[in-house]
Amino acid sequence: MKTTPNSNTNELVVLMPARNESRTISSAVSAVNQSRVPGMDTSVLVCANACTDNTVEVLETMKAQHRNMDVITETVPGKPRALNALIDKAEMSHRMGSEDVVLFLDANAKVQESTMSDLVHMLKSDKTLKAVSANDLALPPKSQSMLEHLLFGISEISLSSLAMRDRKASCTAVRAKSVKGMRFPEHVISDDLWMAMYLGVDNVETHPDAFVTVQAPQNFASFATNRVKHLMGLYQLEEFFPAHEVRENFPMGTHEHVQAFMAEDELQDQFMQLPAVYQAASVLALPIHAALKVAAWVGYRIMPKTPRQTRNAAAAPVRARSGSVSPTGM
Repeated sequence: MKTTPNSNTNELVVLMPARNESRTISSAVSAVNQSRVPGMDTSVLVCANACTDNTVEVLETMKAQHRNMDVITETVPGKPRALNALIDKAEMSHRMGSEDVVLFLDANAKVQESTMSDLVHMLKSDKTLKAVSANDLALPPKSQSMLEHLLFGISEISLSSLAMRDRKASCTAVRAKSVKGMRFPEHVISDDLWMAMYLGVDNVETHPDAFVTVQAPQNFASFATNRVKHLMGLYQLEEFFPAHEVRENFPMGTHEHVQAFMAEDELQDQFMQLPAVYQAASVLALPIHAALKVAAWVGYRIMPKTPRQTRNAAAAPVRARSGSVSPTGM
């Protein structure tokens, strides 16, 4: 039975997949509940995805404290699997009307006080948008480790991040009617990039002032792993959507980033005001990004290919810049 707390009030349904996030899940949910959107009832759905720590126990304790929270479990590992389970639950237990909003939020991301209301306001102000993302913001390391500071700089202000269209999004607000029927292919690597193409990149924007706090990588292995996975996700999109559309909307080379940087006087001024260690990190980002791109290209082509899933996950047409297209293989 669908929950309708107030038939005159719209709903914001937060979907949060969590795998072994016992240390961060409490602060993530608390931040959501401290950031209510005026005129909307907020519900939080969390999926404990094949957890091997005490995440489930933490969630059950939190559920008793937060009346607007519900918890489901998914024993098969994989973020797409968890997201699909959450969407199933949302469609079954919530109204998902035309004025309702679904917020996809990573369990290790913490919204700021105005983030959710900013995203919802932008959606309501522009009827052409299907989704709005917040900017990922990592806090500078508190340690004195030069490596951590360099990794932070590379992650946050490097040239490879200036093309905002290929940045990872940990928090995205989507119109509920656009989420209905959406199912992620279970072997997709980058769920946020796949969702952007599914919804149509012209219909997905990034809010200029809305942020979520995430943890910057603390060692090179974690940074490289995340970056290679992200780049592999870009290549993988070509399995679901026309290759030229993917390349047009998600530039993967470093030269586009250099050109964007050199063309923007404001960016150059901001860059020169940054501490020297972050400037050095940005310079290092070019060869590192190029090397990781090669690693991703090689790795993705030698990795065992999973049989393609039924394309009901991408049954809706995708509108990209050159017109209306449908995902390939459909």
